[in-house]
Amino acid sequence: MKKKICFLLLISFCYSSISQIQLDNTLISERVVATNLDVPWDMVYSNDGWIWFTELSGRISRVNPDTNVLELIHTVPDVEVFGFSAGMHSIVLHPDFPSTPYLFVHYTNTTTSSKLVRYTYGINSNALSSPLIIIDNIPGNVSHNGSRMLIDSDKLFISIGDGYANPSTAQDLNTLNGNMLRLNLDGTVPSDNPISGSYIWSFGHRNPQGLCFGNGKMYSSEHGTSTNDEINIIEENRNFGWPNVEGYCDLSSETAFCNSENVAEPIWTWTPAIAPCGMDYFNHPSIPEWQNSLLLAVLKDKKLIQLQLSPNGASIIEENSYLINALGRIRDVLVIPDGRIFICTTNNDFAGNPNADDDKIIELKNEAFLGVADFNDQSFKLFPNPSNGVFTIQLNELSDSNNTFEIISINGSSVLKQSIKGNSTEVNANTLSPGLYFLKINNSETTIYKKIIIK
Repeated sequence: MKKKICFLLLISFCYSSISQIQLDNTLISERVVATNLDVPWDMVYSNDGWIWFTELSGRISRVNPDTNVLELIHTVPDVEVFGFSAGMHSIVLHPDFPSTPYLFVHYTNTTTSSKLVRYTYGINSNALSSPLIIIDNIPGNVSHNGSRMLIDSDKLFISIGDGYANPSTAQDLNTLNGNMLRLNLDGTVPSDNPISGSYIWSFGHRNPQGLCFGNGKMYSSEHGTSTNDEINIIEENRNFGWPNVEGYCDLSSETAFCNSENVAEPIWTWTPAIAPCGMDYFNHPSIPEWQNSLLLAVLKDKKLIQLQLSPNGASIIEENSYLINALGRIRDVLVIPDGRIFICTTNNDFAGNPNADDDKIIELKNEAFLGVADFNDQSFKLFPNPSNGVFTIQLNELSDSNNTFEIISINGSSVLKQSIKGNSTEVNANTLSPGLYFLKINNSETTIYKKIIIK
């Protein structure tokens, strides 16, 4: 079996890789998943195994990361594309999607406003319907409209820029501009928000373009002017300074404001500006050199940056750049549960220089780790799947007696590991939280994975 898997791995590598990234001990291959896109803005992974993404013109699509099948699901009719890449922006799925079939998108719908809308996905029809406005009439402009979104438990966070023309709005708690907003999934204001009756969670933001969770923290990337692009840790009811403070509180003109207004300083900055954009947290064993890191898409400087975090995630201790000028403007980064990384380019935007088949979605992965992860391998069966936490592993072809299994969480952490006794083993994992996991079977010859959903 080992020879068979290595042969198939070699074929896959030769066929799919377009170039490579060499780390200390890891070789990362690149593979184009989708081409001829129109400024893809945001990507999100679904429990059903698809990557959903938006395009500036208003398209909402999904691509299968294993087969490259691309499906246009819906074109939002009232998207207004204008200015410096105003149009369709962020997307987020309900945590139980597609069982709870809600999908949220944010976009500019006029030249002076944007809105947040929830759609309902029909699994049988493979279509979106029943648009419901969650927040309407967010002031908009030619740029700095936002946005990125996250859902944490039953709360949705969305970053909104300062609206470009009037930076002082970022210090005005009576407007939605220049803020990180927090809302219930039905659009109501949470009762435990820091300002009664207000969506505002944090404020003083210029143009936040990246957002992710990791280490129990929310990280954000933010565009400065020509200087002081930032990485921030978002905290409740904190002022992030703009326009009174750029970057750290290191100027005499900034110190008094920082002290009196509870300003949170960034954990990293760039001068001159690089235009940091989409960002995701990576902590998967497939790329040891990048564990506990932020992976950051960069527009102006046209590269992918790895930011190594301190063990507690409170600071950045190292920066490394990859794919410099290789793909053009990189808009977003997405890490999926099996350790693969997806990036999208936006060379068709206002500042890009597109190639013939731009824009693209591109996969990055460690072939040596993931190349043998044959999710359709019949060497063992797993049932029932989805499971309530108790399931059976039945071995078919694995002849090695030293078989072990490991359950890996969505962020790459090992949550359960033990040996397999006999050809059939019942596993009790009902203490795990509901969600998508990976079951990894190991022996001296091979490693095989299967997806499992615990409900």
